[in-house]
Amino acid sequence: MSQPFLLGHVGSAGHVQRFVHQLPTAVLVANQAGSIVEVNEQLLRVTGYAREHLLRHPVQVILPYNGSLKQLYEEILEKETESDSPFEVTWRDMHGVERTTAVMMQVQQAEETMYYLIYLFQLGQERNAGLAERIVAKLTHDTSVGLFVLDADATIVEASHSACKLLGADRLNILNKHVDEVFAGIPEQHRLIKKEWLDGVKLHNVPIFWSNDSQRYELIVDANSIQDESGKTVGAFVLFKDITNLRSFEQKIERNERLAMIGQIAAGTAHEIRNPLTSIKGFLQMFLQSFSESGMDREKTYTEIMLTEINRINSLVSEFLLLSKPRDVQYSIVDLNVVFEEILPIVESQAILYGIDVKFLSRGNLPLVVGDNELLKQVFINICKNGIEAMGEQGTLQISHHIDQDGDKMSIDIHDTGPGIPLYIIDKIFDPFFTTKEEGTGLGLSVCQKIIHDLGGQIRVSSKGYGTTFHILLPYL
Repeated sequence: MSQPFLLGHVGSAGHVQRFVHQLPTAVLVANQAGSIVEVNEQLLRVTGYAREHLLRHPVQVILPYNGSLKQLYEEILEKETESDSPFEVTWRDMHGVERTTAVMMQVQQAEETMYYLIYLFQLGQERNAGLAERIVAKLTHDTSVGLFVLDADATIVEASHSACKLLGADRLNILNKHVDEVFAGIPEQHRLIKKEWLDGVKLHNVPIFWSNDSQRYELIVDANSIQDESGKTVGAFVLFKDITNLRSFEQKIERNERLAMIGQIAAGTAHEIRNPLTSIKGFLQMFLQSFSESGMDREKTYTEIMLTEINRINSLVSEFLLLSKPRDVQYSIVDLNVVFEEILPIVESQAILYGIDVKFLSRGNLPLVVGDNELLKQVFINICKNGIEAMGEQGTLQISHHIDQDGDKMSIDIHDTGPGIPLYIIDKIFDPFFTTKEEGTGLGLSVCQKIIHDLGGQIRVSSKGYGTTFHILLPYL
């Protein structure tokens, strides 16, 4: 029955959009002037229109009714009082083909404007009648498979939610648009959807890389054209499977295997190295004292240099040992606010030497985590130090945090304004011995990664041309 409805604050486009998209049938919302202000996905799929071709256009584009919406509403009410049979209207798709459907209207007065909600019932029933339509509905809504379907003109007539996520776009703004419009400004060879599939080009388990504005994906792609009974191409489809996490898992396994190999070597040789180093260091300390007492300044300087290098070798061996065997982690509830209050003076003193500003945006607002207090300090200091050194003589080191939306972890975000990390090496920075520093050992980030992994967390890095951000994810309470 046609009746008033309540949308809350109807003037809010986002509220109207959420409301109509929860409805299972084709729906449009029009204002008192007869202009369409919102449509839902079901209506777009049935009529073939793109959303932008309907919004702000007269409702007569779809409903070729000669009168006003007020007259239509009153006519429906009169019909309902006289008969139990549904009121039917004529509707028109984008090709000009006209059909009839049962209709219901609801109305809401909001401030100075009247809004009409128009249900077109049988449009949804026509699309969902067959098994094939139900399968498509499942593919587009309830699976992780990315699906795009093109018609013969290279217009996107179907798109799954997973595929739209890969594209970084709203599904409503993709349906019934030409691929040239969706990928405006992007060369054909770099598009996620290609018109060449309509020419018979097939893909089967082809790996590709795709980046939207927020994330980089590794995908496995299948694509093929679709023919009718006469063999004429009437469209094409493409299926994507996101294997980004799988590739990341494989890379972690490879990295852990390398670390295990290094660990075996380190464990077997560390003591053999440290024993002679201890003897050498002891004799050098004796020489240093003798040279000091004898006033042999040049020999004293040489000895001090040798002791510095001995200490450097000892430090390197210690890092080897940290990679080689499980660390005796002292699990406890750690207040990250206290951790950063203790390490900030160290970080800030290092930053002053380089002329770097330090901004700590999360002071007093960090959650509790389960971990090892001293090991976390080591990680944060190391990554902050790397960021300071990467910026050179000016820049800002910013420390903040956020809650990871994909899980039960919080992220400490350490951002520098340096030159960034080139894409061709960003996947290697956690590899043992890989370093871009002249005097670096290439073990610092490997050690940090192992510490965080042992605590049940992760380290991610993002760098987009200017600046680098390390995200240290930890389980929080």
